[in-house]
Amino acid sequence: MERAPLLQAPLTVSGVRSTIRSSARGAFWLTLALAVCGGDGRAAASPSPAAGAAEQEDALWSALRRIESAFRAGDAAALRASFPASAKLRVDLPDVPGCPASYGPGQLQVVFAQLFAATPTRGFSFSREDVTRPSAGTAFARGRWRRRAEGGPPEQDDTLTFTLREDDGGWRIHEILGTR
Repeated sequence: MERAPLLQAPLTVSGVRSTIRSSARGAFWLTLALAVCGGDGRAAASPSPAAGAAEQEDALWSALRRIESAFRAGDAAALRASFPASAKLRVDLPDVPGCPASYGPGQLQVVFAQLFAATPTRGFSFSREDVTRPSAGTAFARGRWRRRAEGGPPEQDDTLTFTLREDDGGWRIHEILGTR
């Protein structure tokens, strides 16, 4: 069996006066250029693993801050922006009949709109100690949700545990579990 040359035939880019020839000298210069640019063929500007982890952590906390803002404002539409576009979310909340259940993004937006209307949020927050990353692309975040029904019992605190996954170019909520 015959080995194929590095470049099968001369390559000419039309409209440009540049020709790459398949010769030993051309292969040498191509190999040298790749070695200088990235060593093993990777781009020289590729981020280090530490930089990638830091960017991932920043993106996660940005998503968590958006969730906090949506809860504090009682804005179910803003919360929906943190849901995956088409996947169903698993939800188990004490005040939602029929839980545990799975809801589409639009259905869960309606559920939270009703919850926010019935028991306005007095506070919601995540703390750094309550966010864990068991594997790349998955995070668990526990938040404290303080709310009170108008004319109802005193404020109640719920602990919500969110499962987030990297999805669609950002962190998305895939599960919400609540305890009182």
